[in-house]
Amino acid sequence: MSPHGSSAPRFRRPAPLYASVAEAIPGEPDPAASSDLAHDSARALLDGVFHSSDAEVVERVVALAAEDGLTDLAALWSGAPATSLPGALWRLYVLHTWSQTSGDDMVRRYRAGSRTVPGLRYLSGFAEPPDVDQVHRSMDEILRGAFTGDLGLALRRAGAVAMIVAHGTAHLADEDADDDRTLQAERLLSTGEDLTAAGRHAEAGQLD
Repeated sequence: MSPHGSSAPRFRRPAPLYASVAEAIPGEPDPAASSDLAHDSARALLDGVFHSSDAEVVERVVALAAEDGLTDLAALWSGAPATSLPGALWRLYVLHTWSQTSGDDMVRRYRAGSRTVPGLRYLSGFAEPPDVDQVHRSMDEILRGAFTGDLGLALRRAGAVAMIVAHGTAHLADEDADDDRTLQAERLLSTGEDLTAAGRHAEAGQLD
């Protein structure tokens, strides 16, 4: 899903939040067991952070996908349905990781898209026009909010960001006649729609 961006800065990978979860990802697990593990680990992560009063735990969750941590999350969650908790968290982490490693690219696409779909700007919560630091802060805030605040709202905000960036990517693709960007726009739009749908499920108490 992630578009190509500028070279990524190096992050220090955080210590695993749940060692028992990390140890339970050997080679090719049974599909049913994989589904159970995806849902159980996502719920354990969400509940563990929500009920924690330790600010360091929250920051470790925000940094969970730094470096090859995203690979670990992919093994757990990438195959889950979009409107399930692990599927929604996977899409949220992928979008957040891209924003952190390719902030300049995301800003350019966001600015191009915000002219096309101005109604989504208010839900995204981004400053207008955003700079890279503001994008990093806002995406951190969205990710924190998913674990410590209103999960449904956080997912819908992330969905709005993805859809704005998708429209911006499509606009830039038209300018450059770039087929690769057109495919990226389609994937981003799909991600935005998935996150928005997951947010609605969360608000209805149906995201599991």
